Amino acid sequence: MRLIRQMVLCLATLLLTTGVEEASAQHTYKFRDSLGTYKVTFTPHASETQFATSPSKPIAPRTHELRLSTSWGATDYYGEISNNNEIGYLGDYDYDSSYYGPSHRYAINLEYGYWVNEWCSIGANATWLIGHRNIFNNYTHERVLTSREDCISIMPIARFAWYRRNNVQLYSSAGIGIGIWRRVRYWHGKENLIEPYCAFDFKFLGISVGKKWFGFAEVGYGARGVVNVGFGCRINNKVK
Repeated sequence: MRLIRQMVLCLATLLLTTGVEEASAQHTYKFRDSLGTYKVTFTPHASETQFATSPSKPIAPRTHELRLSTSWGATDYYGEISNNNEIGYLGDYDYDSSYYGPSHRYAINLEYGYWVNEWCSIGANATWLIGHRNIFNNYTHERVLTSREDCISIMPIARFAWYRRNNVQLYSSAGIGIGIWRRVRYWHGKENLIEPYCAFDFKFLGISVGKKWFGFAEVGYGARGVVNVGFGCRINNKVK
């Protein structure tokens, strides 16, 4: 009976210690009775949620991610953000009678990503861009017309998280795909142009804050704009 009581006491001590010690620690216990001295060494098993709650690993592998954002300064099919002082021909106007003002472009982005591990995700992005450019009289500098443009592009996206701590993540991303650009050009009259082009995007620096629900901001160059801000949701039963 004495041996049984001591073994029960030892097991209770192990269970209580497991709840307060770190999961990665190794524990050794000794006890003695009339039959001799006993030594027990064990390492607690890490729970399935340990990865998601680890301070240095905020995102678990096999996490699905949805993002919705808006951006400013997207590039056109020439890879230019804005093309100022371009000469235009406006029907009855003479050569050099008008010029284009700066482009104003805004985009809405919808993105899906899948985290293959804690530092890399792959996915796809769809962007709808709308913009306009005013055309001015070269002599009076009054607005004569407004040129409209819009674009739809689809790109595979790869994202690399090079800093991960608690709810904060710093990352970079890159993507390349295809887009369809529709615009109105005034060149010896009015022209409606629909042109396919190679869409690309590089985000040199991005930051996201949060785990399941998060906000983010990115700075870069390409079809998703110079500045991109939005929010997202991560779908994984390990992400709280």
